[in-house]
Amino acid sequence: MAIRQLGYLIFGSSDVKGWQQLAETVIGLAPSQAGDGSLYLKMDDRDYRIAVVEDKSERLVASGWEMASQADFENARARFTQEGIAWHQCNAAELSFRKVRDCIWLPDPAGNRIELYWGPISAFRPFSAPAGIAATFETGDNGLGHVVLPADDLAASQAFFERTLGFELSDTITMQFGPGLVDVNFNHCANARQHSLALAGMPSPNGCVHFNVEVSSLKELGMALDRVEEAGHPLVLTLGQHVNDDCVSFYFLSPHGFMIEIGFGGMLKDWSRHSVFETTRPSHWGHRFVLGQ
Repeated sequence: MAIRQLGYLIFGSSDVKGWQQLAETVIGLAPSQAGDGSLYLKMDDRDYRIAVVEDKSERLVASGWEMASQADFENARARFTQEGIAWHQCNAAELSFRKVRDCIWLPDPAGNRIELYWGPISAFRPFSAPAGIAATFETGDNGLGHVVLPADDLAASQAFFERTLGFELSDTITMQFGPGLVDVNFNHCANARQHSLALAGMPSPNGCVHFNVEVSSLKELGMALDRVEEAGHPLVLTLGQHVNDDCVSFYFLSPHGFMIEIGFGGMLKDWSRHSVFETTRPSHWGHRFVLGQ
């Protein structure tokens, strides 16, 4: 089974207008209304990559993972049934909202909703950043970016994503997070990103530790950092460069309770030449924790 990319993220929020303000004026995404008070956020030629629905949960509702073809999708669904893995069919309204040909979902061991789909439906109009912002994003065949999901039982979650969904481990780290140490596994699917998914051995009440988007130049990254600071969103980690994928990035705390990472220059991998490794530090330089200091 081959999942090609992280196709979309769906968040629930009681403050959809606040989400639009954050996305449009800080991150640089182009908003459009999705009906019933919901919001689409565009960052490339797809109609959206992030959607926000009216919901008091203030959490990640679902992550959507794209399969290459109808045959791949149907083969996966048939295998789940044969192996007794419970899955749920998205209804017509859910398919329409997601703008896909077909989609199923299943919970991972931590309860995160994982959606598998094929056939994105889009006008494929070029992306144009909001007025006053020069931003382009690295997506295409490599997907939206990456998402870090909570995994109370890291071993069980890792086994699910590897054995059930076909992800492969890229690297691991044990790192300081708040007062304690947290184990994090980084995973890739069938694209060249060093990781599209990470699993953090910790709880997260909003179902998302952080998500990442990647801009196309160091200049754009610096301008995004300026916008974050000017808008008063607190930095969590200062500008730095990760060891595992060489991405230069910073992290800030969104008003919705989870971190957003904006990065540049993440490596693209030839998986035939990769060996799984463990890093003993997260960053070559920078990424100093400053939240609350």
